[in-house]
Amino acid sequence: MNASKLIAQRILELKKRENLTVEKLAWRGGLSKSCVGYALKGIYDTKISTITGICASLKISLAEFFSTFTEIPEVEEDKI
Repeated sequence: MNASKLIAQRILELKKRENLTVEKLAWRGGLSKSCVGYALKGIYDTKISTITGICASLKISLAEFFSTFTEIPEVEEDKI
């Protein structure tokens, strides 16, 4: 799985754990709803500033956000 999809999966997991809507997650992190929506789709690379806002919204550290990443993400050929 590529990094964008792993990040999207993690955001969705944390969003569900906290029982938050996309709107609430975005609002609490100072992000736009569309920004969080794009991150949840996992189609595009998610900026670290977006992940930082999501972490702020969830009151977790970046280390905690990435703590469950155990697999090495696949790299798409066009990104090399």
